[in-house]
Amino acid sequence: MAALPSLPPLPINPSDLCESHGFSNTAHWVVPNVLMQGARPTSDTTPTIVAKTNCSTFVSLQAECVPVEGGLALDDGGARKEVPIDLPSYSQDVLSFVTSESSSGGPSPAFLYYGIIGDQTAKSLDSLSNVVTTLADRVHSGESLYIHCGGGAGRAGLVTACLLGVLYDELDAEIALEYTNDLCQLRNVVSGEDKHYNSPEKEVQREQVREFFKRIRAEKKK
Repeated sequence: MAALPSLPPLPINPSDLCESHGFSNTAHWVVPNVLMQGARPTSDTTPTIVAKTNCSTFVSLQAECVPVEGGLALDDGGARKEVPIDLPSYSQDVLSFVTSESSSGGPSPAFLYYGIIGDQTAKSLDSLSNVVTTLADRVHSGESLYIHCGGGAGRAGLVTACLLGVLYDELDAEIALEYTNDLCQLRNVVSGEDKHYNSPEKEVQREQVREFFKRIRAEKKK
């Protein structure tokens, strides 16, 4: 694929990035046309995601939900809730709105699953590293990702911040966390609301991001 676009300068003013990074009140671009972070797609939001983005790979981090039929579990699927929530699957909505690959020239939709329990971390650094490496490989192969949890801030922010660290070698953990958190505020610009998003939501999640960065930067020095 072509080189990734540069990240915007910090500090971020969400209003200045609305045109390039804004999308909706439930999702935003982290890297335009490459990486989107958002809430779980619904029957209301899926048509817009499919019609107005090039996202072809949907990454669910919801341990409370079963993987979609035909989806791919990453690193054995991560964690699972014993009693899953029976939410409607969005995969059929995606497939029904996507133009066939033969006519669009784009990749067929892919559905990936790696469960993280709400407000918690990935089950281990080894597991998280395997998953993020897989996602980075997919980005480098030209796929555009939509990473989501339930609301699209906590678990999605954790994985997104780690993925930024693999895609952009110059970042340290605190800068990646600042990007992930500040870009999430773009949803307010689109919606006209005045919410404050914490992305990742919990300090334990932010701490796992820091530990992840320590590991990948140490491995790079070897």
